[in-house]
Amino acid sequence: MIPDQTKVDKVLTDLSALVKSGQVSREQVLSILGDKTVQLVTAKQNTIQKINLQRIMYYIGGFIVFLGIVIFIAQFWDSMSQVSRTAVALVSALSAYSLGYYFFANTPSKDFGHAFFVISAALFPLGVGTALDTVGVSATTPEGASVNAALLFIIFFASYWSLKAAIFLPFSIIAASTFYFTFTLFLFKTVQPIPHFSEYQILALGVAYLSIGYYFSITKQGFMTGLLYFFGLLMVLGTAMILQGFSPKINVFWQLIYPFLLVATFWASIKLQDRLFLIIATLFTFGQILKFTSEYFSKSIGWPISLIVSGLVIMGIGYMSFELNKRYLRVKPSP
Repeated sequence: MIPDQTKVDKVLTDLSALVKSGQVSREQVLSILGDKTVQLVTAKQNTIQKINLQRIMYYIGGFIVFLGIVIFIAQFWDSMSQVSRTAVALVSALSAYSLGYYFFANTPSKDFGHAFFVISAALFPLGVGTALDTVGVSATTPEGASVNAALLFIIFFASYWSLKAAIFLPFSIIAASTFYFTFTLFLFKTVQPIPHFSEYQILALGVAYLSIGYYFSITKQGFMTGLLYFFGLLMVLGTAMILQGFSPKINVFWQLIYPFLLVATFWASIKLQDRLFLIIATLFTFGQILKFTSEYFSKSIGWPISLIVSGLVIMGIGYMSFELNKRYLRVKPSP
């Protein structure tokens, strides 16, 4: 019997609407498909939950191991020579790295290897820093810290590239960000930089994070995209708000440009179909309204009226944000 496609489409549309409205549950739909389908879905959910719990236990155990190593080394640190410090720190990092490589490459459970990789990544800064101190390059100076960060970036990114171990990717970005700050500090150590130089540094890094996050969204590195978007937006919008200044010392340029940044963030939430942009843009809009109200209206019309007006405007922005989410942001299917 050939099904009536129009009738099938109508039934599916009605069912989809009922599911979205909550009148029909997922379990009810699955029960129509048969017990076997329900069992397969339940088994898959249980497996995912088991894997996630197992992963959490690995990382908690890894953190405890790292803490134990740090406390053990700290007990004898002051009494050790510089060469001994370097040997202990580097051997600890390399041992954890070797164990991570073994479990990552030779066992089905790569998460166990990831846990040891995290331990090694946390120990490598100490190992590389003490090694630099041994050869006469102080890791506490801008130039020494730049060398340390550059070496760490090489280690982490080479590990990510060669092993295809995604756990090294965030450590690579942290090392590169540290190098960016320490190297610019080294370059301007004897030269007076422009006013608000640190703020512009953070703003530029935020733009870089957003760009890299967008690249990862294209290459399906989803776990890094959200983190980079989150910190990038905080850096850009937070720093831009600080650059506005506070009354009576106001930077007119940044105060005029800031609403456009907020509008661009709302637009990006629709363009990228990303709720994180919408949430952060809404929160910073709230903050800007409160800042603007306190600077320009609290003294003229009084705090009570200012708060009432601010509250009404924030309610309006909240409603607008909700409508944008409902109308333009599609629900992403579960993986």
